[in-house]
Amino acid sequence: MSQLINGTLEHLSGKMSFTEGPVWIAEANSLLFTDIPGNAIMRWSDGEGLSVWCDNSHFAIGLTRDRAGRVIACEHSTRTLSALTLSDAGTLASREVLARAHQGRVLNSTNDVICAQDGTILFTDPPFGVRNLEGGLHGYQQAQELPGSWVFAVGPDADTPRPVCTEIYRPNGLCLSPDEKTLYVSDSSETHHKIVALDAGPGWLLSNLRDLAVMPVGVPDGMRVDQDGNLWVAGGDGVYIFAPDGAQIGHVTVPEMVTNIEWGGADLSQLYITATKSLYRVQTRTRSGRAW
Repeated sequence: MSQLINGTLEHLSGKMSFTEGPVWIAEANSLLFTDIPGNAIMRWSDGEGLSVWCDNSHFAIGLTRDRAGRVIACEHSTRTLSALTLSDAGTLASREVLARAHQGRVLNSTNDVICAQDGTILFTDPPFGVRNLEGGLHGYQQAQELPGSWVFAVGPDADTPRPVCTEIYRPNGLCLSPDEKTLYVSDSSETHHKIVALDAGPGWLLSNLRDLAVMPVGVPDGMRVDQDGNLWVAGGDGVYIFAPDGAQIGHVTVPEMVTNIEWGGADLSQLYITATKSLYRVQTRTRSGRAW
């Protein structure tokens, strides 16, 4: 499996439609993740097992948290990026749209999202939720108004997200190196099925786009980094681990196609895995590379 793994793969729950977007809620010792066709955000905890956290998620897919603790959701049916505020009890209290259009044209279908230490929110916008291409349609068939698929930074209002990269064919999963000097993006297409890296400069000016690794099976999807800068990437038959130079150093076999991953547990050393209809978990010998 990998020297970075310290345990066997656990199957936590199944019987869902298509899972994605895991995000760890540390104060509640629980995980939120999406069931896209089920139009729901699910919750998992060791004490309570599986439950529905939100039963109308607007076909949400990718999730993260911002510096204020809100859950940031990529919504396919609304084609927006939204911020979901949690109540003191951990339930959904309110929703605010952060991004919906660029230069008067509605976004494609926001897909994955991260938040940097300085509070900047970056998200990908491929057409997977509006066009039945390169995989199943997880949303509603609609016209694509933007001329491409881009990586955006959230702007001062919902109509002014700023494109920071327009050169990737189908940008999907994304994450930052521990020092936030490198942005990794997965090109989730049968044409390329690769992970690219970009240098991140002041003001989130990205440069030096380069290929880092090609996914051996399937297409790369969601990804995370560990404390040593290794890149953990969802793939067609499990989770692939790449060193910062792109060399493959591990593989966690999963019996379903993996869509995304997240660090969790008390010390952020457990890897939660969303894989088509199921949620899995495995104990690692490392931990999250997220600085906050």
